Amino acid sequence: MKTLFAIAAAAIAVSAAAQASNIPVMTNVTTAGSNFNFHYLTALAPDQGLTAGDQVVILDFAGYVPGSVYSTNSDWAASVSNTLPPGLLLLPGVTDNASIADLVFTYIGADYQLSGGPYATQTDYLGLGALSAYSKIAVGSFSAEAIKNTGFTQGSVTYNVGSVAVPSVPEASTWALMLVGAFGVGGALRSSRRKTLAA
Repeated sequence: MKTLFAIAAAAIAVSAAAQASNIPVMTNVTTAGSNFNFHYLTALAPDQGLTAGDQVVILDFAGYVPGSVYSTNSDWAASVSNTLPPGLLLLPGVTDNASIADLVFTYIGADYQLSGGPYATQTDYLGLGALSAYSKIAVGSFSAEAIKNTGFTQGSVTYNVGSVAVPSVPEASTWALMLVGAFGVGGALRSSRRKTLAA
């Protein structure tokens, strides 16, 4: 049975970027074998549009399982990178750790609401995510771009940065407990095998 984690951190992404263009939000985390599937959507604001090549990047996705990034949404392609794509911005004081994978979602659909905005509601694109070896959740960063669809800046590229929930490396005390547990199981198996051989 899949385990669902309660996600309070998802609200952080929305509140941290109230004037946003395109916001990734973690919707939930489910178990996937010994790994954890982090599910995301990206929310496009009513005054924004998309054109092919626009991107949403979730930075420093700790514990990334190679080859697991995905998009079930046909308008978005999924990939990973260890550096922020050219032109995208970072939150002040944030750096992109080149040793930790970034999830890169690139819009490949047809031009969408490039003019005539703002529209009545935001557009949510579901079906984005990746697997992590870690279940712990932390506040991370994202960078995104879109196209302004209203006003005198209509047609201009907008850039957005903010916070989003990401997997986090377990604390040292958690690792210690895991090691103690692994050694305990190993010791019990070794002891059991000795008794079996002696019999």
